[in-house]
Amino acid sequence: MAEENREKLVLKPGVVSSFLCNFNRTADNECLQMIELNMADKVVDQVNAKSADETKDAQYIDLSMNSIAECGTLSVCQQLVRLNISKNKVKSLLVFCQEENFPNLKWLDVSNNKFSDFPAIKCPKLEYLDISYNKLEKVNEGWTGHERLRIVKCIDNKFKTLAPFKSMPKLEELYMA
Repeated sequence: MAEENREKLVLKPGVVSSFLCNFNRTADNECLQMIELNMADKVVDQVNAKSADETKDAQYIDLSMNSIAECGTLSVCQQLVRLNISKNKVKSLLVFCQEENFPNLKWLDVSNNKFSDFPAIKCPKLEYLDISYNKLEKVNEGWTGHERLRIVKCIDNKFKTLAPFKSMPKLEELYMA
């Protein structure tokens, strides 16, 4: 179905909760909490602060194939382990450049978006990063590598040198087709 024929999903308080699934125990073993949010291909164009707050305990979030331009509100998701925001309109990854944001994030897919430079991503536990199909040419001067990245996909970008990838001691796989 064409995107123009589908109705946009407006993320108001309470709407997000219907897309949460899978339970896990809380850290204190007192309660159960929803840990997964799947809103892929729902014609979402923004995630407001109240909606993000409803998902702050999620460990897995899939917001792929939407029209999201800004993902900064997701920084409240401190338990997040896996985030897929591929195939959106994200213009900046600065939210991933502060260590206090996403302290548990291990897997990040930001492929097929609209950002123009490769920033100094600081997520301390990040092991998988996909920045493919963004036509990236430059690397932010703050980038000094990443100590835990094991897999990096940067297919269909325009890097002129491999220098940005040399300071990654755990790097096992680099895809640059």
